[in-house]
Amino acid sequence: MGDALDEPVLLIKCAWGGKSLAVDFRPPSAGKPPYSVGEKGDAAIAADPAILGKYYRETLALTKAALAKIKDLVPGSDGRYVLAGFGWHQGWNDPDQRQVQRRIRKQHGPFHPRHSQRPRAPALPFVIAETGMAGPEETHPRALSLMKAQAAVAEHKEFKGNVAFVSTRAFWRPKEQSPSGQGYHWNSNAETYYLIGEAMAKR
Repeated sequence: MGDALDEPVLLIKCAWGGKSLAVDFRPPSAGKPPYSVGEKGDAAIAADPAILGKYYRETLALTKAALAKIKDLVPGSDGRYVLAGFGWHQGWNDPDQRQVQRRIRKQHGPFHPRHSQRPRAPALPFVIAETGMAGPEETHPRALSLMKAQAAVAEHKEFKGNVAFVSTRAFWRPKEQSPSGQGYHWNSNAETYYLIGEAMAKR
């Protein structure tokens, strides 16, 4: 993106392992899951309802914190910025990604930091990178279902034209070509991560 654009580009990365949309990234407007998330998950929510959406809130907080110090993060910046896109690369855990996109777009918008009110971003572009971390030979029904659902989000009529889907299975590298055999971490292969990021940026 830096090569393609004349303007400076700031990437704000928020990342945690082992998180789900059903619980961790759940938007407040979604309420409690209308289904069981497993015995342990149900018990955890009952004990501490605040875990619902905790990392959704953390994502917003970290983004706002970064934008508040944009002059420090972007040399030569005058403090103005435009939110130009949102990249989402989710793990194994959920089949429906539409709720996060709707809520993020309402929480963020292009605005000057000095303004007390900010416009929303109902058409904030999203890029969804497929959960393809078992490569082209994936056969697990749950994984295949999730990837199908991820691709379908970009075809949903509400998101036509401003949500893109990136297939990633071709970027998978076997453990023999990688530093580890952790399939859920793409076998820790830097080439894979680079190719995923490059494909998302091009979309």
